[in-house]
Amino acid sequence: MTEDPVFRPATESDASILAAKITEVSPDVVDILLKDLVPGISAESLLTMTLRDTSSHYSYKNCVLAEIGGKAAGLLFAYPAENQKIPIIMETTVPAQRLDPVREILTAGEPDSLYVNTLWVDPDTRGQGLADAFIDYACFWAESLGLKYLSLFCWRDNSRAVSFYHRQGFKAVREITALGTLSKFHDRGDLYVRTLGDDD
Repeated sequence: MTEDPVFRPATESDASILAAKITEVSPDVVDILLKDLVPGISAESLLTMTLRDTSSHYSYKNCVLAEIGGKAAGLLFAYPAENQKIPIIMETTVPAQRLDPVREILTAGEPDSLYVNTLWVDPDTRGQGLADAFIDYACFWAESLGLKYLSLFCWRDNSRAVSFYHRQGFKAVREITALGTLSKFHDRGDLYVRTLGDDD
């Protein structure tokens, strides 16, 4: 990298850019849950509103941005896996036919772990070590919370990410099959776990 990234906690004013990047990483899941859920409001706008709500784990407060030259270059969205569950408001406002295909993904997580919901790196900065730096950051974050693992979900067809997580010492521990509408986009994925202290 020509300029070192600056890592900082996300703020409420970052909610729209966070929503855009999370949607970029998981467009299928975001669309299944939120597209046309509220007439006249886009899925990304609904996600922005969700990120501004600090009462759930889907909050900007669980996001860290990396900036290079003042521009967002990467995002880490993570929280303790004990919080990796579907909020009551989602259960009561999102129809079951939307929620059920992604339920297993939205509740996957290894006990005693920091769950990495989203890891995004700008295509212009990929291959320069920023993703590695985010994993190091996540390890430090998890250890500061007294957690023993990192966990995350990744589709098998995302070969670049799968290779990266293997290099980072993650191991697939549980298969998750795409269901319903989600099966139009993917086949299978895995819950991955990395034990802290393993090369961190």
